[in-house]
Amino acid sequence: MGRRDEDGRFIRVGRIEIGRTAIGPGAEPTVMSLSIPIRNPRGAVECFTGTGPTLAAAVAAALKSLSRIPFAIDSVAARDGGPSQGHVPVRVLVKAIDEQTPRYATGHAVAQDEATAVVNATVRALAAGGFLQMRLLNPGARDVEASTEAILQGIGGLFPTGPLPPETIGAIREVVARELNRFGEGQAILAAHSPDPEGMLTRFDALAAIALPEGEAKTSDTRTGNWWEWFPGLDNDHRTLREVLSELPAAPATAIPWIVRLFENPQGWLRLHGAVNLKNHDMIHVLLGRGLLDQDEAFVIGFTMGSTKAVSPLERWFFKLAVSRLYPEPYRISKKTLAAYDLGLEAGEECGVKNLHLVLREDMLDRPLGETRRELQIDTQRLRQFYARERAALPGTLASLRLPT
Repeated sequence: MGRRDEDGRFIRVGRIEIGRTAIGPGAEPTVMSLSIPIRNPRGAVECFTGTGPTLAAAVAAALKSLSRIPFAIDSVAARDGGPSQGHVPVRVLVKAIDEQTPRYATGHAVAQDEATAVVNATVRALAAGGFLQMRLLNPGARDVEASTEAILQGIGGLFPTGPLPPETIGAIREVVARELNRFGEGQAILAAHSPDPEGMLTRFDALAAIALPEGEAKTSDTRTGNWWEWFPGLDNDHRTLREVLSELPAAPATAIPWIVRLFENPQGWLRLHGAVNLKNHDMIHVLLGRGLLDQDEAFVIGFTMGSTKAVSPLERWFFKLAVSRLYPEPYRISKKTLAAYDLGLEAGEECGVKNLHLVLREDMLDRPLGETRRELQIDTQRLRQFYARERAALPGTLASLRLPT
């Protein structure tokens, strides 16, 4: 991301780019009018205009359509050091207008003029604070926002004397969001260039994602907004499929490529045994207590194929070749992770029901999961034994550590 607005170039924030702000005469002497050129994700430039009695009010009016949360600019201050070499450094504090759900975020920027600096700082604050519309943010922004909010709540809990000042909350949010983005970007680059991509799965302590703040391990987490943290577990016999599926977060927005549809869609030309539609596939995830990571996906596909009792050694070899070599990201599953597929295939062949993907019914959505599992002869105790073997085969991964064993 660029730091200065030198020579009038555009500055990127999220998936948009902001040009130099122009100030024009208002309808009245006491009213300020400004125009902000913004390049949208498709590359088209549109001018956003706003008016107000102050620069901050005019900027907020011009940018309000970019935000999914109504906001106001609480304060604008010159950064320490003041203008230098023709550049104006500013700090902006943004706040949500809804007093019932207070949210603050700060943003910093440097530009050749104050108006452009305030606009850039405001958009950066909106991005860091989770105000911007999701379509304007990078794909990982939702995860960063959720983690930032959790960190802020944790920090706030350390001060029993009362809530932190808005300026402090906004500053902490900005620092945390910046560092999370910086860290995430570094890990993405490292993974893309790593000679051992599977090793990335055990690079950090995955217990941080599955342990409660008090230290107790989670047996499920279906209320998270992060798709990679979501997992239903097996200790939910009293819940219904519909309940759990309603909490399934959206996976990364990607069009399913033709090669995946070719082999895994029930209408696919070269569909393999166990090809299933997305709705039933999600139901199987819940019935088996599995999340949405590649390792979870491998086991679920293996179990579904195995339940047909008809997968030949050749078909097994061909699928593993296709999913590890021919599938594009993010559908590709590494060769090492396919140990979960082999175990899933074995578990599916052993389970009592035949063709699990074909016997799922609409009425099962509103019945207790325990009842549905018993009808489908999905033995959770036997599943736990398979999960213990999977944890031993793939130790240290997030998917393995949260398996019910």
